[in-house]
Amino acid sequence: MNQTKKLTQGAMMLAITGALILIDRMTAYWFTELVVLIMPIVIIMYTSMHTFKDGAMLCVGLAIIAFLLGNFQLTYLIYVPVGIVTALVYAWGIKKNMDKTRLLLSAIVTYTIGELVAAFIVYPLFGFPIARMLEEYKTSFDQIGSFTGMSYSSFFTALGLDFSKIIVIMYVLSTIIMGAMEGVLIHLLSVFLLKRFKIKDLCATSIFDMKPNPVLAYVSLFMASLMFLARFINNETFYYIAIVISVCGMLVLFYYGYIFVVLFGLIVLRRNIGAFFILLCFFVPGLLFSLMILGFLYGSGPLRAYLETKAQALQK
Repeated sequence: MNQTKKLTQGAMMLAITGALILIDRMTAYWFTELVVLIMPIVIIMYTSMHTFKDGAMLCVGLAIIAFLLGNFQLTYLIYVPVGIVTALVYAWGIKKNMDKTRLLLSAIVTYTIGELVAAFIVYPLFGFPIARMLEEYKTSFDQIGSFTGMSYSSFFTALGLDFSKIIVIMYVLSTIIMGAMEGVLIHLLSVFLLKRFKIKDLCATSIFDMKPNPVLAYVSLFMASLMFLARFINNETFYYIAIVISVCGMLVLFYYGYIFVVLFGLIVLRRNIGAFFILLCFFVPGLLFSLMILGFLYGSGPLRAYLETKAQALQK
């Protein structure tokens, strides 16, 4: 009976995925990104219900259906394998009873590596050279600048930085961020659906329970300061390394800053202002510097202590 149930569930998942791919194909591949996002979640749920070997067998079936019914569409060829590998690593972590932090990290790292391989190896093999992508990336920045009334080229030149080099760095970092966001999304949806269908409760963590690391905050501030020292570096290789390290530090501080803004809105203002503040940053880029400072103060401790004091006062 269990074997029959297992086969029936697998066949239903294959049929549903195949139907989604056909709908995507009939609508000129409008929903390809949605399909490639759903596939790893299907694998994670099925593997959580059964064995890792059963999940691997489902992966084979999904890959065959995606490539055949998807008419060998490029996005399927690239991101179906990435999603399958991410799902198998995540499902293996569930089978090993890993905590949520490790599961999230596994999804982020696996999908990010897949994005980097796709951007710098697979896409060029299919006739999309990196130089062409960088030119399109630069065009996008020029369009955003014309919309907001800001010239990014002039902005970086004023800082003593080569805009063409910054474009390369931003392309690499945007690829990393995209992979990380996909990994986070897979993790969040998996946690929700596994609990919703009573397969496994991974116990979601509140944003207030995500305590910052003061050491990481200081290290990130030091890393971010390399942006202003890069102009004095003559070696191009070290220049790129310094800029990448600097931007990574800024991203950590932005992350801490965003958490502070969200918590400040919820605890003090009783409003969810996180999305509004990020949207405002697109129109007033100078606010990003403020967000970075807030992130450092939150990560290093003072603003975290302030929020804890406010939260305790509300509970009284």
